[in-house]
Amino acid sequence: MSRNEQSFLMEIAGPKIEVPDLLKFETARNHSLSNTIMSRLKDLEREYNELVALQRWNQFVEEFQISTQVRLNQDYYLYESPTSESREGRKFLSLLSPEELGGAYLYHGKTRLHSEGFFVKVEEKGS
Repeated sequence: MSRNEQSFLMEIAGPKIEVPDLLKFETARNHSLSNTIMSRLKDLEREYNELVALQRWNQFVEEFQISTQVRLNQDYYLYESPTSESREGRKFLSLLSPEELGGAYLYHGKTRLHSEGFFVKVEEKGS
């Protein structure tokens, strides 16, 4: 047997060399990337919705008359006096809670001035 024949026989008897399936790797990588992007997009959508709600709340609070100097981290209650046919209800901010003020006014919620200069809605227990 010649040297070339021995080389050929050894190659056939040797371990099978397999080319890795790169398609599986690409599919897994693309799936991972897609999940990462979708997760980030959901986070951005949630953050955007929170900012829109914050903007709407501040526009709502700006409709109320503020007759005192507003302090940081102090709770304020939003009220509206009852409307009559002759005049529109007056909207105002108060330090008095609905329990302290009684039921004479329409209560709209509680707010607090944030340290960055905007109002945040305070979620109340039982709401």
